[in-house]
Amino acid sequence: MLARSLLILGSSLLVATAAQAQSVTIIGSNSEALTCYRAADSDMRRADALEECAIALEADLTNHDRMATFINRGVIRFRLEDTTGALSDFDAALAIDPDQPDALINKGITMLAGGAEIGASMALIEQGLSGGPQRPWVGYYGRGVAHELAGRDSQAYQDYRRAHELRPGWEPAEQALSRFSVRG
Repeated sequence: MLARSLLILGSSLLVATAAQAQSVTIIGSNSEALTCYRAADSDMRRADALEECAIALEADLTNHDRMATFINRGVIRFRLEDTTGALSDFDAALAIDPDQPDALINKGITMLAGGAEIGASMALIEQGLSGGPQRPWVGYYGRGVAHELAGRDSQAYQDYRRAHELRPGWEPAEQALSRFSVRG
């Protein structure tokens, strides 16, 4: 029962915060792709943004922008709690670039939120962190959630603290750290 409670806690924190912070920058000038990016980069849950992303994916995009749009649509789907759709989009991005760090982190976080095995989820997050993601604090936060769900509180605290160091004032990391007390 405790594990289920932690999973719900971790999932709700991930859905509420991690996905919105993991969008990938669009380099080109396709307006729908830019709209998809902005929706993924915001705090809002906008189902209508999925249509913009779909239209963008039908356009003539560079490989980078196509990959980024898949990631951004996956972020939106994740935020809308469509785990299956989000995983599909992250896999499509990884089909373009199998080592894309943000896609790896997002896939690991989505798997974790969907109840997948913690080790497999963490392996993807760690692979993404080693690849130099655009927003590493989200990877550390996701890995912290994985550690916390696995009962490894010390490692969870270290990852949450690292996320906080990389992005001071970021609410998810601050909330996570507030659950810990450090005794010297």
